[in-house]
Parts: sequence; structure tokens; C-alpha cells
Amino acid sequence: MNRTSSNNGFTLVEVLVALVLLAVALSAMIKTASENIVNTATLRNKYLASLIASNKVNEIRAVHTLPKTGNSNGNIELAKQNWHWKIKVDNTPDSNLRKLTVDISLDQDKDKTLYTLTSYLGEQ
Repeated sequence: MNRTSSNNGFTLVEVLVALVLLAVALSAMIKTASENIVNTATLRNKYLASLIASNKVNEIRAVHTLPKTGNSNGNIELAKQNWHWKIKVDNTPDSNLRKLTVDISLDQDKDKTLYTLTSYLGEQ
């Protein structure tokens, strides 16, 4: 009597190897997607911080007088978030020119500067 064996399916080992490979690939995709979400939020915050810094410099520029040297700070709301700004005005070797440094951070983490803008203003 001749018996012919017909193996048409996968073995248990082959199925387990395929599941391990699938699990590794899916975990890598999930990790990449979560990193992209974090990066998008960071870039959004840096962009909004740059807008606030530019606006602060333009507010000072709109007065048409040289700002006094010293420091100032405050809070502002933009895009349903509270932001903290610090402006430092320094003299330069030219008495008709001031250096402005604007630091922007989220209000809940004032020690972590997200964006710094340095600008120079002259007498008009």
C-alpha cells in the first residue's frame, strides 16, 4: 500500500515566524508615526513662537523711537495657548542703534526657550 502525503498548509513554526515578523514591522511603524506626531507639535509651537517674536519686534519698531535698555517680559495668548515673552534691549557701539533679543517660551515652561529672535533697531 502506497500512501501519498499531501502537505498543503503552513507548519506551526512558519506561522509563528510570520507573526513575529509582522509584529516587528507594525511596532516600527507605530513608533515612526508617534515620532512624527511629536515632531509636528514641536514645529507648530516653534512657528507660533516665531510669529510672537516678530510681532513684539514690530510693536517696538512701530513706536518710532529707540527703546530704553533693559529687560521686559509678559504673557500673550495665541492659538489657544499661553506664551511667555522676554525682551532684552542692549546698547551697541553705535549710540543710534539698539540690539533686541526676544525669547519666547510656553507659559507653563518659562525656563525652556522655544524661539529666540535677535533684531537691531535704529533711530528713524
